[in-house]
Amino acid sequence: MTRQRILLISFIGILIFGLLLGGTFVYQKKWVDVSILRQSQQIPGVISAKTVQNNGQKEMLVGTNHLSNLRKTSQELEKLAGNLPIRYLDRTNNDLNKLFGQMQFALQEGISRGNFTEMEQNIKNQADKAGIQLELEMDSDAIYVVMTQGDAQLIEVIERHGQTRFLPSEKE
Repeated sequence: MTRQRILLISFIGILIFGLLLGGTFVYQKKWVDVSILRQSQQIPGVISAKTVQNNGQKEMLVGTNHLSNLRKTSQELEKLAGNLPIRYLDRTNNDLNKLFGQMQFALQEGISRGNFTEMEQNIKNQADKAGIQLELEMDSDAIYVVMTQGDAQLIEVIERHGQTRFLPSEKE
């Protein structure tokens, strides 16, 4: 009789735990993700946003289409993401990736030495020579880079103090 009670109580405990775990999963997927998607679509240039698990870490993936004013967009997305890191999905190409790699010298030197006006001029000259439209902004936390060539667009947020609120962008 006692053994049956223990089995029954154990079974009910496991069932309740499973229901709570399932309820948490449904809440996360149905209400939180839908809320993030709905609010993010109000931001110009953002077409989608969702939370995903990547290598055991949660992050917010943001799909874009001809994004402009990356600094403002990033600030609005940070409010939505809470403490989740943000990863932009862009539509880059080889030319943009190559130029961004070449710009790293000036970007990193500007961050480490603090000579931001020289960095800006150097980067703008490189973009002009390559025939690529560049949008470069900065605040106390990050440098925001948007490079556009036709339908292709590279988006990068380079954090100045290693905060890891923004992850490296990936090609959509």
